[in-house]
Amino acid sequence: MPADDKSRRVFCIGTADTKLEELRFLADSVRSNLAAFSTSSSSKVQVTVVDVSVSRNDSDSDHNITDFAFVSRNEVLRSNSDAPDQLPEDRGEAVDVMSKALEIFVTKSQNDGVLVGAIGVGGSGGTALISPALRSLPIGVPKLIVSTVASGRTDHYVGTSDLVLYPSIVDVCGINSVSRVVLNNAAAAFGGMVIGRLERKESGGEGEKSTVGLTMFGVTTTCVNAVKERLEEEGYETLVFHATGVGGRAMESLVKEGFIKGVLDITTTEVADYVVGGVMACDPSRFDATVEKGVPLVLSVGALDMVNFGAKDTIPSNFQKRKIHEHNKQVSLMRTTVDESKKFASFIADKLNKSSSKVVVCLPQKGVSALDAPGMSFYDPGATATLINELKRLIKTNEDRQVKVYPHHINDPEFANALVDSFLEISMKSPLQSTPQVASPEPSQEVHESSVAQINFSSCESTPRSLSDFPDAKPETRQRTWAILQQLRDQINKGIPIIGAGAGTGISAKFEEAGGVDLIVLYNSGRFRMAGRGSLAGLLPFADANAVVLDMANEVLPVVKKVPVLAGVCGTDPFRRMDFFLRQVESIGFFGVQNFPTVGLFDGNFRQNLEETGMGYRLEVDMIEKAHKMGLLTTPYAFNQDEAVEMAKGGADIIVAHMGLTTAGSIGAKTAVSLEESVVCVQTIADAAHRINPNAIVLCHGGPISSPKEAEFVLKNTKGVHGFYGASSMERLPVEQAITSTMQQYKSISFH
Repeated sequence: MPADDKSRRVFCIGTADTKLEELRFLADSVRSNLAAFSTSSSSKVQVTVVDVSVSRNDSDSDHNITDFAFVSRNEVLRSNSDAPDQLPEDRGEAVDVMSKALEIFVTKSQNDGVLVGAIGVGGSGGTALISPALRSLPIGVPKLIVSTVASGRTDHYVGTSDLVLYPSIVDVCGINSVSRVVLNNAAAAFGGMVIGRLERKESGGEGEKSTVGLTMFGVTTTCVNAVKERLEEEGYETLVFHATGVGGRAMESLVKEGFIKGVLDITTTEVADYVVGGVMACDPSRFDATVEKGVPLVLSVGALDMVNFGAKDTIPSNFQKRKIHEHNKQVSLMRTTVDESKKFASFIADKLNKSSSKVVVCLPQKGVSALDAPGMSFYDPGATATLINELKRLIKTNEDRQVKVYPHHINDPEFANALVDSFLEISMKSPLQSTPQVASPEPSQEVHESSVAQINFSSCESTPRSLSDFPDAKPETRQRTWAILQQLRDQINKGIPIIGAGAGTGISAKFEEAGGVDLIVLYNSGRFRMAGRGSLAGLLPFADANAVVLDMANEVLPVVKKVPVLAGVCGTDPFRRMDFFLRQVESIGFFGVQNFPTVGLFDGNFRQNLEETGMGYRLEVDMIEKAHKMGLLTTPYAFNQDEAVEMAKGGADIIVAHMGLTTAGSIGAKTAVSLEESVVCVQTIADAAHRINPNAIVLCHGGPISSPKEAEFVLKNTKGVHGFYGASSMERLPVEQAITSTMQQYKSISFH
């Protein structure tokens, strides 16, 4: 496609090496339908066939397409400057490379004003390849895939986008009496979307009102309908989202894209399912998009009296004796308790306390759903009062963040009016077109007298965690990482420090787990260390660091049963494609990564030369950022505040403040900062990380911090530092001491 050709186009996307006949047929049908639907010459659109073949022996010259504009797979690949010159031999890796290139290609075409719609065709592999690119297009741009997997579970293809999956009925394998009907109908539907959207734009019929998002459940319908009616009288357009987990994510996706300019989050029941374990749960990023975007927000507690499950016999056994309401044969509801209500309040308050925009929390004292009313099955004044009182206690009110309590039931008309009044009030003060302000607290230069328990995290992560933050993540990897972080934060809230440990052998890892360690990290220095060499051997040219850690996995992973094991990855390795290597790390069974070997242990001219010649710390940040996007747990070392900032911006989950080589033991370093100096250094790193991500977990490591006593000293004299990560101190020093002591005891035996 010529670079200077700016004519409007739709893309017909598929693998020409296996689906050429179907692509030709679909493109021809799309062209016919576009011509039939168009009522003016100004809505003329050209059809372009885009090839995304992944066979290594496929050649662009094999596809003799002269009746349509044609984009070869090589053109698609060239749109991604990071793509290899030749597709990988492994089909899965090849699909991954092509999918990323296609996403970049269609995004650029859309941004250039060229692309006005895209339609694809494929089986399960083709759908997986094409869907991320189409999903990335803005809401409203027509997007459709004729797919063999269009029925059943499709959320991982569609996400929160408006991508349409159209069932192929038969396999996409030639043109026959069934596929002909399906492809023609799909082309007609797609053509109607494209022409309809173009002609609406030309007539100026889109986007004239400010749009407000509302959340609703059956048990809050009376309230939401009253709010919706009054908002429309006030001149707003309303979008109502069913609070089923997907509904909340869809609303916040539209907030993030700028479609929604204000939110009345009336029904926050997804939080209950998330915290307790229901089937309509939000993810840890709930409320983040609204808070980040700075749109006016009115929030209430609709349906937080219930957790959703499927049919009654699917409710987990530990909940069977709870108060259950059978909504219908497919949906069962469980009444929430006082203790659970406290957790919901903590989750919500933690998110809202990060907001710098206008927020009003409206709380109905007489019940939060249709079932939470006198004579109804979920009426529990104690649980409802606890929820309201905890929110009043935990939310930090100020001029922009208010909590209002009303003597009404959520479905009373007076409460609906109070919600709208609050929204109108903050909308007048905070125009719907305004941009959010980001809070940037000043760094503290003091040494804080506090303990790990002083920083209160919610029961789940409150940094941005929408699906778009993890474009390369497998769902199971992303969920596993969220679960680990939630468990760690729960532990921090109880005042229990996070302890991580390096392991150079299987027996070290096995007994670190037996001792209760929270995280285990494998890297090449562990092997050198347990062979009696100093840890710096891992930074010298004695072995391939990344190969060593893969080899260590064979020894360690089989003996560790529950504790997450992470890989120390050399991010500066010039002989590995880091995205592919991280996939290999993930597939072996590692839960996450750390940046080791690290250039952070070098200083002076040598370090400066590394940075100047493209082998510096930035490559380690890039590696952590790639791993974060894959949903892996990331726990990088940072040696100063600038590196902490870079790692936090890259999405690091846990930042380890590194004080240099451990000083104790027979092969420990002799030069290091003092314990008192390390307190200041650790605090500086923690403050820098928290300026970017206030909820980052920070651990201390190395230098003079070589035993529980020193670790406790640092934790008690810093703020926002949540634990200790040890390597030499966790395995080399205990082994040195234990073997020496045992041997001395044997030698002291007397046999006379």
